[in-house]
Amino acid sequence: MAAPAASASPSATAGRRRSVARWRPPVALAAVVLGLVGGQAAALGLVLAFGGDDPGVVDGLSLLLGDAILIGVILLFARRGAKLAPATLGIRRTDFWPAVGWSCAFFIGTAALMALWSLLVGATGEEGGGSAGSPPAPIVVALVLLGVAVAAPIAEEIAFRGYLFAALTTWRGPWPAALVTALLFGAAHVAAAPPEMLPALAVFGFAACLLFWFTGSLLPCVVVHAFNNALVTGNLAGWSWQIPLVVIGAVALSVLLLLPFARERAPRHAVSPTRSMEAS
Repeated sequence: MAAPAASASPSATAGRRRSVARWRPPVALAAVVLGLVGGQAAALGLVLAFGGDDPGVVDGLSLLLGDAILIGVILLFARRGAKLAPATLGIRRTDFWPAVGWSCAFFIGTAALMALWSLLVGATGEEGGGSAGSPPAPIVVALVLLGVAVAAPIAEEIAFRGYLFAALTTWRGPWPAALVTALLFGAAHVAAAPPEMLPALAVFGFAACLLFWFTGSLLPCVVVHAFNNALVTGNLAGWSWQIPLVVIGAVALSVLLLLPFARERAPRHAVSPTRSMEAS
């Protein structure tokens, strides 16, 4: 019975080793930091070189460029230690109603905690819809929404949950992995959010790790992330009836972009993501 194992070729053994993700936590951490810094630097360079004083097309394109660089760096590093496929990074189908339940619990819980934190630290959301300047062109609004409420949720969930959290889980288990991922997730928004709100964003990141852990899929994480970003963007812009349309559109587009890649199903019961990352 032991003979076939002993006679297995080195290439077959190597292929079996690479069928499950074995990412080194320090490398994953460095890759996410590199992707974030590189993406933000490239976006800033684009704005400084071609942008103007008022928000324009270049600003919207810079958001998409930063997210694209982050994804590119993650894919480049994730190829080492895994036979890379969408499912390897958590892009998998999952049971619908349990995912809805976990997503609602996640969003309601984090929204309540973030609101409480805002009251404690005295943070206020300044609406930008009442400025005296002319409103941005529709193409600018579309690009900004695409970058903030669609591309950013997809890129950040793949980087932080699908890659970094999964790699750190092999280190000390899901709870320390979620904590480290959450701290880096909060710090990554230092240029986009007031400093007093970074702990609240870290809480959001921690809960997103647990949502990924319990559902085995990034799709619920992306949905809640897109919902949140679209809602916040609409509130900051001072919109009213446009907000539900923007939220529905951002969520639908995010799911439609990922669904064709989600060809495998998540495990029925919550297990370590790295144990269920079989490549297609």
